Amino acid sequence: MTKLQALTAYLLERRLVEPEQLDSWTEQVKLSLIWKPDVDGMHFADMHYRAVIVLERFAANPARMMALIGSWLETHDADRDRFELPAPEFAVEPLDSDLFDVEVTLEFVEPQYLSEEPDGEILAFGKTWAFIPFDLWVAERGEVATSGGA
Repeated sequence: MTKLQALTAYLLERRLVEPEQLDSWTEQVKLSLIWKPDVDGMHFADMHYRAVIVLERFAANPARMMALIGSWLETHDADRDRFELPAPEFAVEPLDSDLFDVEVTLEFVEPQYLSEEPDGEILAFGKTWAFIPFDLWVAERGEVATSGGA
């Protein structure tokens, strides 16, 4: 559920609402077992889940929030098309003429890996394995260099 954690942190950094007005959680978690050797270890499953993000008393421009979420997904969830995940859904409840409660619902798929370890706690295929937490790396800055003319 690292994608939800990373997206939540990203939205908190953008200060769309005060931190105590933003909450997120997962629903409907299911595991598709795969058990396939991979360059990253044993790809044992894909975890599918629904993510919910709630912004209370939201007063900013809704298009900005949608653009931030869309751009985060474009940059950090490249496999959405491969898994045929639906677009995010936005439920908006007006509180008054300037404030809204917004509920964003998204679906994610995250691969789950094991690493062969002599002292691992997971037994499969006559070997012992250890769980490998998936780290979502986010670039803080970058540089583009070209050689030659355009």
